Amino acid sequence: MTLSALIKKGGLGSFATATPATVATDAHDSISSVASVASVAVATPPELPPDEEQRIRAWLDYIEEDDRDAIAEVLEKCRRDRDARRYFLERAEEVASSVATVATVAVATPRWVTCGDCAHYRRTDHPHLGHCAAGEPENVAGLWDSDRRVCGRYKE
Repeated sequence: MTLSALIKKGGLGSFATATPATVATDAHDSISSVASVASVAVATPPELPPDEEQRIRAWLDYIEEDDRDAIAEVLEKCRRDRDARRYFLERAEEVASSVATVATVAVATPRWVTCGDCAHYRRTDHPHLGHCAAGEPENVAGLWDSDRRVCGRYKE
């Protein structure tokens, strides 16, 4: 029965499966290479622009994600899925907006530091409390030396 006849009878109203014909040959006298038998297309994943990757990595650092497999999975997902990329870039934007600025230049990648390791940290009488000589915001009691924070004025 022809395709037009099936259409006229309503025979294509339900799902149909089509199987392409397979060509069989008996020629064994020559050996063909894969290149002459088939063309192979290798799909490369779309690129993630370096600035976007840097912002996503900064966010992962901000949430203290240090598992290499998890980081690779997030970056690969961002390469393949635009919605995932948009989600992680929005998270990264939240981090960037909370990062301090120094001399009107925004710190692009936040760096987690502890105040006790900074040259600007001045200890008080308490063994773990001190103040920032560079003027970073702090609590009334001061800064705890082992607390991790993002600081635009950190100096080793």
